[in-house]
Amino acid sequence: MFDDEEFNSYTPPPAVEEKKPYTAFKKFPSKKEVVTDIPYIPITVYVDKEFPQEAKDGLYSIIVKLLSKDYKVRVNGDDKEFYERIKTLADESLEIYTPWKEFNDIETKHYFNSETCKLIAQKHFASWDKIPNPVKSLLARNIRMLFGDKNNSLSLCLITWSKDGASKLLEITKETGRSSFIIKVASTYGIPVLNIGKPNAENVLQRTFGIS
Repeated sequence: MFDDEEFNSYTPPPAVEEKKPYTAFKKFPSKKEVVTDIPYIPITVYVDKEFPQEAKDGLYSIIVKLLSKDYKVRVNGDDKEFYERIKTLADESLEIYTPWKEFNDIETKHYFNSETCKLIAQKHFASWDKIPNPVKSLLARNIRMLFGDKNNSLSLCLITWSKDGASKLLEITKETGRSSFIIKVASTYGIPVLNIGKPNAENVLQRTFGIS
């Protein structure tokens, strides 16, 4: 198979110096970084001023109990009376979200709608171009309630109310009312929805958060 003369005269190639892995790594690259808020996982509670008083009372009670268990809670400021009620809690873990600055005379840092949240809202509202800007701001605010002001703090879940008890996209009906949009978006992005209009809501609250 091999010619003996050629085989005996074979000279192996010079040894290649073995390089140690990662020899090119010098140090972690340094770059000036803009410090942003650390991501966290809150619970979003959506309250509409048209909700019946019984539903508002139920949502208020849930907010109080969640805060007592050190959860961060996001609430919209659409209902001025409800806002005045939760304002007395004076809890740093409570965040009030408004569609624009000084909406309902509410002072909060959670009022600015980014272009990202507007684009997400537009994606989930078919007649976006036909609605007035204030309504667009309200819908974009709902996006921030689910994703955070900087879209980096996804809600653990959405708690709200509707007459039909809808908690999934396919359960939304005309009776879901103003909760429809935020339930639709939450369901689309895999955020669990707890609708206290469902008969089993109390059991779910007890199993999930240890409250009732």
